[in-house]
This record gives sequence, C-alpha cells and structure tokens, in this order.
Amino acid sequence: MRSLVILASLAACGDNTLPPLRYTDPGAGKLRLIQGPSVGQGPQTSVVLELVVGDAPLTGYSVGFDLPLDDTQVALGPFTAGTALAPGTAPVAALGTLSGTGPLAHQLVTAQSQKASGGGAVATNATLAPGTVLYAVQLDLRTGATGGVVFDGTAPDFVLRSGGMRDRAGTTVVSAADVAIGTLVATP
Repeated sequence: MRSLVILASLAACGDNTLPPLRYTDPGAGKLRLIQGPSVGQGPQTSVVLELVVGDAPLTGYSVGFDLPLDDTQVALGPFTAGTALAPGTAPVAALGTLSGTGPLAHQLVTAQSQKASGGGAVATNATLAPGTVLYAVQLDLRTGATGGVVFDGTAPDFVLRSGGMRDRAGTTVVSAADVAIGTLVATP
C-alpha cells in the first residue's frame, strides 16, 4: 500500500521513473514486514523494512525470520533494534545478517529477543500493541545490480521456512506461516 503512495507521489511530481528499489507491503499477518521511512532523497537505492505487529496485540519474548533473497541485487545495511522487546545493553540480543556461505547462505537472518541475563535483562514477556515496530533493517542496492525480484513473499510458492515469535518459555506465539512478507524489486 505504501509503495502505491510513493509511486503516486512520483507521478504527481511529473517524474515517471521508478525508484531503483520498490517494496510492496504484504497483506494481513500476525507479524508484517512493511516499508519504513525513506533513506535520503531522490531515487531510492536503499529501503528500510520494519517488522511490525499486525492487527491484534501479541505477547512474546523473541521474534525473527530467515528470508531467502537474491543477494546479487542487494546488500545488508544497518539493522536497528526496536525497544518494544528490550534487547538489553551491550551485547544486545538483536542482530541482522546476510551471509553468502553456510546453511543460511543467501538469506536475510534477523532476530531480536528480550535479554535473558546481564545488563538490561527482562524476565517476563512483553505485551505488544498492533502496529508496534519490533526492529528495522536496511537493504542497499548493490553496485552493478542487474535488476529483478529480490524476494516475493506474495508468490504462491513462497515459504518462509523459519520465522515468527516465541514467548519466554519457548512456546510459539506466531508461526512462520503468519509472518507476512511483501515484494522487493530492484530496478537499476
């Protein structure tokens, strides 16, 4: 929905070029990966994606996902931990990574948890209101990217193999099937 607003804004300005990275927000989900604030001005060579709580409140302790993507098109930018699930103080219990090798190669792996012990530890689950931003991750267009679909969470054959939310006891609160992912396209 937000990408339609961005495209409409460009058309209203008389600029018919599409931004190099276009994200289309997903439909309903208990957790959703949506587009966050723009990075800089002009054609967007970076996109910020936020993992947010869907339309119903949730109670949990940790959250994350492993998203397969075309890492020849994008590189990982900054990962920003949210405050709704308190990740504690250094080292924080939050991370985003994109590896080219190993069992999680070519996957954006993100996770955040309330810290179990040490500085800023929280021993209880958090109650999260609808729309709460859990964390944000930036993806940057790679130099020399040829363009194409980076990932499409709306494709009929798309499966998020790992993701969701768990409570302090480790019980699944949101399964991977209930994490809504949109579509990111690179158009260099």
